[in-house]
Amino acid sequence: MSQKKTILVISEPAMGKTLSLRNLPLEKMLYINFDAKSEVLGLGLDERIKKILIPEDPLQINQLLETIEESDYEYVVIDTIDFYAEQIESMHVIGSENTMQGWSNYGQYLKELLNFARLKSSKTWIFMSHVQSGVKGKETSTLKGSVGKQGLESYFQTILVPYTYDLAQPNVFGSVIGYGFITKPTASNRNTAARSTIGTFPDIIKNNDLDLILRRLDGEKIDWNDDDVIFEKDKLLAKKLGL
Repeated sequence: MSQKKTILVISEPAMGKTLSLRNLPLEKMLYINFDAKSEVLGLGLDERIKKILIPEDPLQINQLLETIEESDYEYVVIDTIDFYAEQIESMHVIGSENTMQGWSNYGQYLKELLNFARLKSSKTWIFMSHVQSGVKGKETSTLKGSVGKQGLESYFQTILVPYTYDLAQPNVFGSVIGYGFITKPTASNRNTAARSTIGTFPDIIKNNDLDLILRRLDGEKIDWNDDDVIFEKDKLLAKKLGL
């Protein structure tokens, strides 16, 4: 088993956030579907995910944290933290007898989840988030309250921003759009929310494969310029799917 990690993947919708899970060991994954997607990964992969959970109340997850920790899941995915927070707001803040206390609780519930994942859990946690343009155009999460002011990004050392690019010819999945990751700010893109430890990744990775990210964080050396290396698991997956 690889070492635990806590990663944030943040972008606008339909940029390949969830698709980035495709080459992870899905049979070891708990996928918490706050966005209530009818289909998670596509490509016929949903049945490989060990457990897909759609909570009726977001606080069910806070109540299940110790149970999750004692389980045999190795990967826990929150998709998305925005909808988790939005459901807390609509179910436990708006209309409550004490709105001020409700907002205080909202922040505490978020912090409880985030701090459990990064400080207490032995699992690898992957949080998906939507993005908005904040102060001076800086990309940030859509969260409100104290966590929104502090910045969701402050809870993570590795933050990946998906991006798309046009392909000269269809890839192994028949798509003419490529999906990659931005891993840190650059001279031409200072406002990105992306961040990572210096020397770990190139500024841009051509494939949004979280398996590559986790392997690199485990210390594996990866030739980011070799397409045979960075697309190897996609080729194997396409072959298994008969594409």
